[in-house]
Amino acid sequence: MSLRAAAAALVVATVAIVVPAEPAGAAPPDPVVHAPPVDAPIADPFRPPATPYGPGNRGLAYDLAPGTPVRATADGTVVFAGQVGATRHVTVLHADGLRTSYSFLSDVGVRRGDPVERGEVVGHAGPGFHLGARDGEHYLDPESLFGVQVVEVRLVPHGEPLPPTDAGLVAEQSSLRDLVRAEEPGFLRRMAGAVVRHGAPIAGRFAEVVEAAWHSWDQLGPAGMAADVVRSVARHLRQECTDPSVVPPAPAGERVALLVAGLGSSSDHGAIDDVDLDALGYDRADVLRYRYGGGRTTGGRLHPDLAAIPDGAYGPVDTLGDVTERGRELADLIEQAAAARPGVPVDVYAHSLGGLVTRVALLELAERRASGRSAAIDALGQVATIGSPHRGADLATVAVLSEKGFVQDVSHIRSVFDIPIDPYSPAVRQLAETSDLVARLDEAGVPDGVDLRTIAARGDLVVAADKADVTGRPAAIVDLAGPRAHAGLPGDPDTTRELQLGLAGLAPACQG
Repeated sequence: MSLRAAAAALVVATVAIVVPAEPAGAAPPDPVVHAPPVDAPIADPFRPPATPYGPGNRGLAYDLAPGTPVRATADGTVVFAGQVGATRHVTVLHADGLRTSYSFLSDVGVRRGDPVERGEVVGHAGPGFHLGARDGEHYLDPESLFGVQVVEVRLVPHGEPLPPTDAGLVAEQSSLRDLVRAEEPGFLRRMAGAVVRHGAPIAGRFAEVVEAAWHSWDQLGPAGMAADVVRSVARHLRQECTDPSVVPPAPAGERVALLVAGLGSSSDHGAIDDVDLDALGYDRADVLRYRYGGGRTTGGRLHPDLAAIPDGAYGPVDTLGDVTERGRELADLIEQAAAARPGVPVDVYAHSLGGLVTRVALLELAERRASGRSAAIDALGQVATIGSPHRGADLATVAVLSEKGFVQDVSHIRSVFDIPIDPYSPAVRQLAETSDLVARLDEAGVPDGVDLRTIAARGDLVVAADKADVTGRPAAIVDLAGPRAHAGLPGDPDTTRELQLGLAGLAPACQG
């Protein structure tokens, strides 16, 4: 008997197991019929490994172009939807007790707890897309399930209550993390093949950035970082861009610049202070910096009306508080700046965590406009986030997992990157990839009328380039790599040029 036939027989044989009788008159459970998730040939079939992390393939890999819609194989409930490290996954629990996992996606189109029907799109394939099927922690050949009617009659329950619980989420993350680890060699091989077959324009840039991605092997894992590289390069090659020979014109008239620093900054120090405001044409009297805790930071010769805004100092610990509250404070400061300099555009430049604070402030200002309380959002000019984790930060996720005991201590991360990774702080929890804040910002997008663009470093080990953009918004990427790329990004000359292009209303620079 073939392995595929044996697996099918094992699944169907569960129907014959005796279970407690259904109440009189109860309808029998509907059979579960699985179907392929994509209409594409199988590139790598199921090959069960001899050891937990040995060579093999714990599912099916398909020969398809990145971006292909991926569909649920059968009706079920989403018990995981999000990122594990830097890779995106969806897991669906079916009525037959089996779980199907859709791994190495370019995006996720469902949320945990959503019911899905067979054929419903759960996301889109990234390079190296992988389908898995599990009975508990035992992997089955997914192909053996296609077209087979299975009714759940099992002695061992699947163990996941519905709706999904936090404990179930942690368990599923752990299973997917093991899958990513085990599938790294095959994933990299399939990803390279997908780039060659379906993404020729990506290939040249991929070769140029592999070295930068490799620096993060120990921290974030090769599969996740390689996927980030491919996704970010593809994203930036597809968008409208400005030729490097174009010299952007200087903006006309007065403008206010409002700086928002990141995690671990203080009123005396922050990477955002390295933005070349002189090259951008600002009068230093029209430059404010947001104070974590409310108002502006003290110092500098300001325009008299801006100087009237309440000021004060703050320290690194103040950046660890609730991001939602910080966003409301920033919204207040934008209102105050707009009122102090009526008719003068207010440009916002935010680094790292400051970008999420800014996103929250934009939503707050949009709500105030809708309710008629304030029109300050209409005073905004360019809003640029620099190295901000709009899709969550790997290091924050690692820190939160360390607090729960799932990964090693993160003290070495603090020393390498010189940032306060405190897993108990509200800000770090909100920066994690699976946080409610990240999900809310992703769902809400950017308010109408706001000119927001993002800038990322190609080899940023703190905020991967793939996680620093916002769907549908111009995104620039500059050639910086290594542990200090994150802090060096605001002051980099290429960042200055991208900000100049933004002020001139031009698209980000073309990638070579």
